[in-house]
Amino acid sequence: MESSVTKTARRKSPALAVFDFLASLKLATVLLLLLFVLTWLATLEQTVNGLRPMMLKYFNWKELFFFPEIGRPFNNTGEEQKVTVFFPMISGFWLCALFTLNLTLGGLVRIRKTARVVPVIVSHFSIVFLMVAAGVTHFMEERGALMVYEGETSNVAQDYHEQVIEVSEFANGAVSKVHLIEGKPLTSLKPDETRIFKMANLPFDLKVSNFIENAQPMPAMMQPPTQGQEVVDRFWLRDSGPMKETELHQAGCFVEVLSKEGQPVGEKIILASRSNYPATVSYEGRPYLINLRKKLWVLPFAVQLDEFRVERDPGTNRPATFESDVTRLDGGTREEVHIKMNEPMRREGYTFFQTNWGPQDEENPDRYYSVLEVVKNPADHWPLASLIVVMAGLCWQFGASLFRFMSKSKKEATS
Repeated sequence: MESSVTKTARRKSPALAVFDFLASLKLATVLLLLLFVLTWLATLEQTVNGLRPMMLKYFNWKELFFFPEIGRPFNNTGEEQKVTVFFPMISGFWLCALFTLNLTLGGLVRIRKTARVVPVIVSHFSIVFLMVAAGVTHFMEERGALMVYEGETSNVAQDYHEQVIEVSEFANGAVSKVHLIEGKPLTSLKPDETRIFKMANLPFDLKVSNFIENAQPMPAMMQPPTQGQEVVDRFWLRDSGPMKETELHQAGCFVEVLSKEGQPVGEKIILASRSNYPATVSYEGRPYLINLRKKLWVLPFAVQLDEFRVERDPGTNRPATFESDVTRLDGGTREEVHIKMNEPMRREGYTFFQTNWGPQDEENPDRYYSVLEVVKNPADHWPLASLIVVMAGLCWQFGASLFRFMSKSKKEATS
């Protein structure tokens, strides 16, 4: 005779079976093992390709699988070669998303709600909150750099990665208005793609082509194109390839001015982030400047560098520590702040880390400059709050278990 448990199992609906699978401990174990392997492979690849390329590859939400690369050893000819692991790994983004769902269903929804498991529920909730914070950071965090010399003030940070095309209007001999082409429509362009950008507030449009993420303008007379690249204004763009420090990338592209009817006006021009000067064009008798550069942020306050200090290891030119004394200027408010490695300044949703300095080729320069990494992350403090909650939950759980154990031992000793 079949037991009631067996009959219930046979009557289980497909939806309930899926729920049980997603909330199961077996799935959580498999996901943790996969995340361990992914972390190990990501660490190996980061040393070769850099942090950002690794993050974009391993945590790409647009792809389900990818093939890791574990190194670039030299072959017999002395050239670097990729070593690809021909075993597909699930994207870390989707592994984390599935693990978050597993924790939510198994640790929050399905768990029996009794007083004894409240600490367990609190701990599971804090881990889910930590995963959500990682997702918010992945999609919304912005990173850039603010460089300021001693005695000077700046309220502008430059984005590490996003490139923009800037079109400036003139009035009375000065820049009166600036129009930007920014975001994925620009940076997602491939070198063989062309895209027309409709400029709503300008009398012309722009046609962008041959966008290269890291390009070096080369004079065609001195170094002719090696693979038939297009020459514009006696220069061509050499693709320098990706770098480990992707914040050092300097883009390049070709631009054509089009009338609103789509007809080319003037010659094609070349733009490069490495150039110190913008291109000048004239349309209907009015001058315009067109420039390609990293995106700039205007901060809600200014930072004045009062003094920069660097200490070097004895007998070497290697810096042991470096730090900045700054004054935060916000309207009529002044606040003196000390920033050094591992001790950032946090204000109004921005975090300022001491990341670099210069000039580094002079032992005692007349004036230093400090480079502060600026991070804008709405989930900046979420991981800290999550860790505090999970620690409180674990302490509660272990403390309650210890109290029950001691009470039980006392009763047994009394009896």
